[in-house]
Amino acid sequence: MGNQQVHYDARQIISKGRVASRSLDRLALFMKSIIGLLLTVVYFLYFIFQPSVEQTVQHRDQMLQRKAFETAHLVALEGRMTAEIREKTLASLEKMNFDRSKVELLGPSSTVERGALIEISLRYPQGRTQIFDLFEANEPRDYYYPVSIMSEHIETS
Repeated sequence: MGNQQVHYDARQIISKGRVASRSLDRLALFMKSIIGLLLTVVYFLYFIFQPSVEQTVQHRDQMLQRKAFETAHLVALEGRMTAEIREKTLASLEKMNFDRSKVELLGPSSTVERGALIEISLRYPQGRTQIFDLFEANEPRDYYYPVSIMSEHIETS
């Protein structure tokens, strides 16, 4: 009888081991599914939102470049960077949701004679260009637009 009891206990142990093995298999499958889901969600988030970030960077680039050329033409007519031109440009950029304090607008402060070359530059920090900066490759960069234009200023007496 004692021998049968040991045999019976061995069957119970084996059946409990199978149940435990099945539950471990289910747990492993569940964990694999969760890890796969998390990786898939990260890829989907990247592919859904990264194009809009790149499009924003491109639109900002186009707006700032256009504003740099418009400012250069105004400066060419005046022969120098006046406070009115600077204020008009900064106000226009502020209306387009650019931070006025971060805009660096450089040009000649003294009048340049007609036909001379005028150098204008517009600089603005670029900000984030990637949703996930995994390798910290998103180093700070600036939008920078140097414009050279001939002065069209005519002295009036």
